[in-house]
Amino acid sequence: MIAAMEREVAPLTRGWQRSAVTSDARSFAAFETADRAVVISGIGRKNAELAARAAVARYDPTALLSVGLAGALIRSLKVGSVFTPNVVVDAAGGAEYRCSGETGGVIGGVLVTADEIAGADAKRKLVEGFHALVVDMEAAGVAKTALERQIGFRCVKAISDEADFVMPPLNRFVDGDGKFQSGRFAAWAAVRPWQWAKVIALGRNSSRATRALCLWLEKNVPGKASAEKASAEVVKLERAEFSDVTSGRR
Repeated sequence: MIAAMEREVAPLTRGWQRSAVTSDARSFAAFETADRAVVISGIGRKNAELAARAAVARYDPTALLSVGLAGALIRSLKVGSVFTPNVVVDAAGGAEYRCSGETGGVIGGVLVTADEIAGADAKRKLVEGFHALVVDMEAAGVAKTALERQIGFRCVKAISDEADFVMPPLNRFVDGDGKFQSGRFAAWAAVRPWQWAKVIALGRNSSRATRALCLWLEKNVPGKASAEKASAEVVKLERAEFSDVTSGRR
């Protein structure tokens, strides 16, 4: 499993052994049990790709999972909803990847991976451009690595911000390694009381989404049996086939 931040998987990895994996001179925190591992990539598609490569080199898995929090692009998806897409799109390069099937949560549809934390205006453009239901910042990088290694790929995201939620300007607090600078953000928010309600709501919603995500993972990713279930190779879609998927045809 590849997650952007430790806090997204903290309820799941409590008690797991802490370790580290490396890729291209980068070191990533990891949490391990006998048959499961979570690698913390940092925020962003490129960081997720590097972390996924490091995970493949270290663990030789049968499948990679992109897990974490994401933003809803449609109003029917609410905070705490768990979403498992069947297609992941890279907004930057246009590549599309099919995910292995899932059960439980909101199943099917398109997730788009963007290069920045999407606010309400950006979300509307992503819906128009990709017909997506959910936006994240990492899944396409994990999918790309799974395709290169010809191993399974799954994507599981929990909604932390709804479609019309007005985000604080979070992008300015993400550094080059994809780490969110919490101290700087707290200092910024402290002198802007008009932002406090948004910040409090975002924190509360993120906590709710994290609990939902980790409960889903605990139930549906128990170890080797689940890995065998997801062992089918990831497929990169051609444009015509992708159009059929997004329009509801199979």
